Amino acid sequence: MSKEIKKVLVIKLGALGDFVLALAAMKKIREAHPKAKITLLTTPPFEALARLSPYFNSIETDGRPGDVGDLTKMLGRLRAARYDRVYDLQTNSRTNWYFQALRPFPPQWNGIASGCALPQRGTARLRMHTLERQADQLRAAGIWPDAPTEPGSAPPPDLSWILRRHKEPRPVAGAAAPRPYVLFVPGGSAHRPEKRWPVENFAQLGSLLKARGLDIVIIGGPQE
Repeated sequence: MSKEIKKVLVIKLGALGDFVLALAAMKKIREAHPKAKITLLTTPPFEALARLSPYFNSIETDGRPGDVGDLTKMLGRLRAARYDRVYDLQTNSRTNWYFQALRPFPPQWNGIASGCALPQRGTARLRMHTLERQADQLRAAGIWPDAPTEPGSAPPPDLSWILRRHKEPRPVAGAAAPRPYVLFVPGGSAHRPEKRWPVENFAQLGSLLKARGLDIVIIGGPQE
């Protein structure tokens, strides 16, 4: 008989777009472990959103320690927690090293770390969209046997819980009704310029949306 999964750690450190897309996998993890205590290891920018979500019992925000002392403290806490399973949704060199640092008795780990118990194998993952890649990763963990992995087949994140928590502002007497609007983040990651959509495309899309009665609000960092 397999060990009951009572304590789960999910790792997702960022960035914003990747974190939002990972909410689909986080929902699946919660559905697979409805009675488990699930902890999210992340970074400070995502704490508020994670706390609003229905997927976690606790949030830890020191997933990218700033120095050796903080790193040692974080790893010591992970060892002491004795997690039954870890879902590494970050799957990069940093989190792979976290797994190696937890040897010789690491928790049951789902990801791509060398030697982990529930690995996502093969190179096909490198060509998958995030949604299909994480669905395939959870299939490897045994919690999504029929995971959709064909391009465009994995379901998007369920954001209905955000909408349920949104309160409509009270109407102001004599004020015009607010127009619906669309948020644009045209710059994207400063260190990944190849991921940026050309500004001309944003201009064309903005014109089409304006023609449909929508306002455009540009948000983001200095690059926007």
